[in-house]
Amino acid sequence: MARGTSTLKEGLRRRGLGEIVRRIERELMADPSWQFARDIGRLIWGHKWHSLAILLVTILQEFSALWPVNLLGDFVDRLRTGELGNVVWLLMGASVLYPAILRGNVILRHKLFYETDYKTRVELTLGLAQETGHEDVGAAGAANSRVANAVGGITNATYHVLGNFTPVIIKITVVSASLLAYNRSIGLVYLGSLIVPVMMTVFFNGWLRVLRDAQYSVISRAEGAGTKVITVKDKETEGKKFTEIMRERRDILFALVTKHQISLFIRQGALVGSQFIAVFLALGLRNRINLTPGDFTKIVGYTTQVAAAFIETAACLDAIVSYSRAYHIYAKERSVA
Repeated sequence: MARGTSTLKEGLRRRGLGEIVRRIERELMADPSWQFARDIGRLIWGHKWHSLAILLVTILQEFSALWPVNLLGDFVDRLRTGELGNVVWLLMGASVLYPAILRGNVILRHKLFYETDYKTRVELTLGLAQETGHEDVGAAGAANSRVANAVGGITNATYHVLGNFTPVIIKITVVSASLLAYNRSIGLVYLGSLIVPVMMTVFFNGWLRVLRDAQYSVISRAEGAGTKVITVKDKETEGKKFTEIMRERRDILFALVTKHQISLFIRQGALVGSQFIAVFLALGLRNRINLTPGDFTKIVGYTTQVAAAFIETAACLDAIVSYSRAYHIYAKERSVA
């Protein structure tokens, strides 16, 4: 009897756990952000070998970008003795190698981008055509614009995930390891310097959220109004509506660009300022840990590269968040329809 009761309790517990899992799945599937992330993952997995090739080339690209910094440091130290050896030729070759790999990587990423853009646009457009019918030409134009924005969001986010986040991770890992090898305090201060701009990125993306939603909403309305004013007989009334929407679109887009650029500048200033703490700390410890001029050249070169990569990645993350808002507008209007 006790065994039967235990089995029953275990069955109820499993069913309860299963219900919780199903409820979580339903909530996730209803969340546009989850759908957006899911579609990005599907695109990457659907082109996994191409994505893997991009990832490997990106890793090679970033190590080739850091190689000239090491060679430059060796070159500076060798200037004191005059025994340059072949370091100059290696520096020149390394400086040419990086842009060659970079251009090849751009070609690979754009090949994937155009493949996924084509496939996703066809799927979403034909799916929308099967689900709904638009008698109103303006409504059809707005719906088509929402699909285009959603597809652009998914494919551009995939492009950036593969090509822009890997470089900064590699650079931060290599630079942190190098600075920790010089001195533990310098390495830890450097890692700590990244916290402030990361938190700023989270804050500024929340700050721009309302404008981004308005951006994609007004773009869709402008496309619909533009299509309608071309096709209807009452040009004057529809023309006024189109003009008002386009004026609203202009103001929203300019406000968004202005605020985004200001946010990037503030983050860049915070990053440069905080990373210079590591440089000043290295200056203070240079005699104790025997830092050479070449070592300082490497430290400055490393931190400069990471700062540039970090800001570029922050801008790409901003873009991905913006793309996710385009998907939100698409999913919201689709559920309403």
